[in-house]
Order: sequence, then structure tokens, then C-alpha cells
Amino acid sequence: MSTMAGKANIKVVLADNDREWCRRFTGLLAKATDIHLINISVTKEEALRASLQLDVDVVVVNTTLGSSGHDGLDASKDILAKKDIPIIIVASSTDPEVVVEAITVGAVNFISKTYTGDIIIAIREAYHRSSSLHPIASKVLREELTRLKRKELCCKLTVTEKEVLQLIAWGHSKSKLIQLMGISPNTMKTHVRHISRKLGTKSIKEAAVKAKRLGLEKHSDNKEHDTR
Repeated sequence: MSTMAGKANIKVVLADNDREWCRRFTGLLAKATDIHLINISVTKEEALRASLQLDVDVVVVNTTLGSSGHDGLDASKDILAKKDIPIIIVASSTDPEVVVEAITVGAVNFISKTYTGDIIIAIREAYHRSSSLHPIASKVLREELTRLKRKELCCKLTVTEKEVLQLIAWGHSKSKLIQLMGISPNTMKTHVRHISRKLGTKSIKEAAVKAKRLGLEKHSDNKEHDTR
């Protein structure tokens, strides 16, 4: 994330009902001569009204504005439906589901409140329409995409195919698997062919490498074999 500090006059609306954090954030903004906080909204309705009626450049929204739910995300969605304006979502945690939803509704960035200083940088980037996703949010999204891909692949494989893939990933040969599982060579060939097709690989070894990369062998529900 670049600093992009300059002579701009960036007008910001903050939507957050956490008074203590708002106080600290306001103090931090006071040191940024190019950023001016023109409104603090504490409810979804106030945030929507301020964002649509005021001459504002960037809106910073907490995921939760009320006592429950993620109405901050709802407010962001409603704002973006009526006005093209950069929105930065902030939160006290980095729950994967919330991070994904924040980006899905159209926010240009998601930042944990732990990284308050980075929010200043994100505001400048959003103003210049050159936002780069915060590293923590990027990490969460990568992990979530990997989890979803793993889930998708696991759903494609049968229990026996998962078992074969797991044992191959552990380093066992196909001949050893035939012995361990008590199946015929032709049945093993069928399993190998199906696994490679479902995982989009050219060989069972390539499938095993892919399984390790995605952590499939750690999420198998198969019983362990005595490999002695």
C-alpha cells in the first residue's frame, strides 16, 4: 500500500457507533492535512443519508452499526446502489465470511481496526481510485478460496477415491494400495482414472501433489490403514 500523501482535500464520512474508536480515528485524521472528516454517522440510516447528500469522496464503514447483524455491510450495499463512491469496510475481526461479503458488496478495501494507520493510506488510495487490497484481507481471501476449492473437490470424490488419494499422497505405491485395500488391479486403475479426471490432472502423482497443496489429505474422513 502506497502513502500517496499530497495536497488533495479528501472529504470522508465515517459510519461507526464505537465512540472510543471514532475518537482515536478522529485524532489520527487530524494529523493528515489532506483528509477531512466531514461527518460521523452511527446508524445505517444516517450513513446512507450522509453518503448520498453530502459532497464526500470516501466512506469508511464499520461492519456493525446496530446492536446485531452486519448492517454496515447492508448500508454499503445501499449506498453503492445509488452512488459511485469508494467505500472502505473496517471491522474488529477478520471473519472470512465478513471479508468475502464486504468485497462482494463492492467495497474497495477491508481493513481490521487493529491497523488504523493503514486506513489512512487506504483512504488516499481510494480517493485516487487506485486501491490495493490490504494484505490481511488478501490473506483471508486466499485462504477462503482455497477452502472453497478444497470443499468443491472433496464433494466430487467418492469415499474410496479420497482414501486412494490420501494413501498416494502419503507416499504409498499403487501396488501397496491394492494390498492394503484388498482390491483388484483393474479396480485400482478405475479409481486412479476417476481421480485424475475429477481433479483435472494427467496422472495420479500430479493429483496427489494437488491434494497436498490444497490440504485434501488432511481433510479426509477415511479410517487409517495399518501400513506395516
